[in-house]
Amino acid sequence: MAKSSAKQSAAKKSSTKNTPKAPNKKSKSKTITKGYTLAHVTHEAVEQIGGIGTVLEGLMTSPQYKKRVNRSILIGPMGANVHVPNPSKRLGEMGKVLYSSIDGIDELGLAAKFQPIEWAFGVSFAYGTRHYDQPSQNRKGEAEVLLIDVTTVNEQRTNVFKARLWEEFGLDSARYQSSWDYEEYVRIAEPAFYALNALLPESDFPCVLFSHEFMGMPAALKCILDGGEKFRTIYHAHECPTARRLCEVHPGHDTMFYSVLDAAKAQGLYVEDVFGNLDDMMRHALVKRTHLLDGIIAVGDRTRDEIKFLSEDFDDKDVTLVYNGLPAHQVDLKLKNKCRRELQEYSQKLLGFTPDILMTHVARPVISKAIWRDLQVCHEMEPQLEAANQKAVLYILTSAGGTRSKEDVKHMFESYGWPLHHKEGYPDLCGPEIGLAGDAAQFNLEHKYIKVVLVNQFGWGTDLVGPYCPKDLDMSALRIAVDVEFGIADYEPFGISPLEPLACGAICVISDACGCAGFVQHTQAVRPSPT
Repeated sequence: MAKSSAKQSAAKKSSTKNTPKAPNKKSKSKTITKGYTLAHVTHEAVEQIGGIGTVLEGLMTSPQYKKRVNRSILIGPMGANVHVPNPSKRLGEMGKVLYSSIDGIDELGLAAKFQPIEWAFGVSFAYGTRHYDQPSQNRKGEAEVLLIDVTTVNEQRTNVFKARLWEEFGLDSARYQSSWDYEEYVRIAEPAFYALNALLPESDFPCVLFSHEFMGMPAALKCILDGGEKFRTIYHAHECPTARRLCEVHPGHDTMFYSVLDAAKAQGLYVEDVFGNLDDMMRHALVKRTHLLDGIIAVGDRTRDEIKFLSEDFDDKDVTLVYNGLPAHQVDLKLKNKCRRELQEYSQKLLGFTPDILMTHVARPVISKAIWRDLQVCHEMEPQLEAANQKAVLYILTSAGGTRSKEDVKHMFESYGWPLHHKEGYPDLCGPEIGLAGDAAQFNLEHKYIKVVLVNQFGWGTDLVGPYCPKDLDMSALRIAVDVEFGIADYEPFGISPLEPLACGAICVISDACGCAGFVQHTQAVRPSPT
């Protein structure tokens, strides 16, 4: 990997389109002494569908967070929630609607503030609160929620904003606007900005706007353009999408990428010096501009390295390491044994034997979770289990099709013995679930003492995994019950689920690509060396 020539390097540094600089802003010397006002732009404002939702739930229920934050406002697209038949559910099951222009609800008299923005941008708002409840940890929390329907926007205004993004930051929206992931959050940016200005009294400023992943970047850039002293901007790196793609699409996966990253870093090279221009990827185009924000926080050691690897613009940028929080269930030996017995009871009915060892892997069905490694470990366990005359089960809990309904679960269970057996096609197998189910079925044919069950469902409980499940065996009880949790990912910025059962006495098997490995290393007790 030779360094670019001096001429090429100078040309690269002089290109304002490739290395955008922040526009001049007034000094932000104002000290914040009161409780913070935080706005979180995310796709999981009302529905927990992945890691960001889990992080937000942990924040909103954290005593330390609540002590220092006066207002939390979650902002996201309305998406499918625009079609809910019951207006009271527009903000999700745990939400309370206080304003909705779609439904004619205005309990707080917000129409005078919101309607001019809605008319100007051709959007619709739904605003209210969302409640969080974690009974297993005896924690509760609440946040404000603003959902924005951007399906029929004022395109002229949107195009003016896109032009400003190009002029100020070199961001070519025309290249990415065919991607709804990009277009949706560009459309949200300005209505969200003006809604916050309308909603918050002067005393609640400055507002700190968090861009959770790439989704909030257009809104953050809007705050940089027009926010002045009223806004601060933080990029919350739950991952580095550039690194994720390079890990997932390259045959070498992380055995290639991190070796290259470390070698390139030693030579003063950056990701595009090694892998070429990556601007075809809109997430990369957005995230490589995060140096323009007031701050960046990363959830893991490797994620911090990946962000710094994006370009020389990050050389002098502080990327603060902020590990995700982990749930700590209130559990004692009596509860642990009770949950284990219930999961063993479920397993006996489903498999025809009572497993001695209970294992799970809770993850999204993506290649970076490296579920094939779980099967390799299980294969090596087979002769040891045979020698000990013991049996084990691994439940792979993952879903590419969302939450299957109670009715669908009942039908699949009664028709062909789901989730032990599967059929292609929704409500059963879809997308990457098909390959995982095939791998599990083949594994089970070749192994007697350990079985693998693909549970393609989001959540756990009688209505979610079938009538064999005891009524008290919910998701929290499942985490308490297990003996082993797998998380041998080849790309994992942090990974909450691989360590969730740790506080319940489980063995957590993780790879060194997992950001939570750094968390364990940093938080374990420091022991003196033996003399």
